[in-house]
Amino acid sequence: MNIIGYLATGFLQGLLEWLPISSKSQVMIILSNIFGYSSSSAFDYSIFLHTGTVIAAIIYFRKELKDVLKPKQGLKSFINLDFTELQKFYLISVIFTLIISVPIYFLLRSKLDLMNTFAITLAIGLLLFVTGIIQLIRKKQISNPRPSTKNALLLGISQGFAIIPGISRSGITTSALLFEGFSPEDAFRHSFILSIPTILIGEIGLAVINGFSFSAGMLLAMTIAGIVGYFTIGLLIKATKKINFAYFCFIIGAIYVFISFV
Repeated sequence: MNIIGYLATGFLQGLLEWLPISSKSQVMIILSNIFGYSSSSAFDYSIFLHTGTVIAAIIYFRKELKDVLKPKQGLKSFINLDFTELQKFYLISVIFTLIISVPIYFLLRSKLDLMNTFAITLAIGLLLFVTGIIQLIRKKQISNPRPSTKNALLLGISQGFAIIPGISRSGITTSALLFEGFSPEDAFRHSFILSIPTILIGEIGLAVINGFSFSAGMLLAMTIAGIVGYFTIGLLIKATKKINFAYFCFIIGAIYVFISFV
């Protein structure tokens, strides 16, 4: 891939990561159809690009992360497994994300190269429709809902399935919290913060499984993704008050379904 490709994929990742339209799928489509990547390589590269946006999330939510990581009563709290309500919420979510996503990753990676571009593009388009429908069907907002074990389980399981191309991580996790009555702003905020430990663990796992393959082009793409991602987080959180992102999923899903038959 040339420098334009690295710049383009990094920019797309940073721009689309926070939108509930599956940035992973957009990057995979470009890599497979334009640059000739195998489906499994495009899948791994699209996951790698999340390193840039997760660094952006760490910087943007540094104050919230400080509160989350603050021990309940000194460091002994962690040793004694005495966590705050919010810490339990994120910990349970991360654990169930890994329980669901790890087996799906290995199953997907072994099957992707056996599927042709038509099948993958069509599947991503149809799954974007599913993501859009999930976002439309939500409960009425509850005033100041508290993070609980129940919605932590729901959040973790939802994020686990987001490893599948076409299912937006931010889309399905925010939809899960909207079902539980959270406001769109709080739902997106929890979703973004949860992405940090989950993606970091995933990146470490990929490095162990596939080796520490790295290049200057990948570093450039990751850097662009991080810079663009940092400046788009705040814009999206403000936009959640006015925009229903389900329609973005329908539009992009329709485009992919159309492309798959062309």
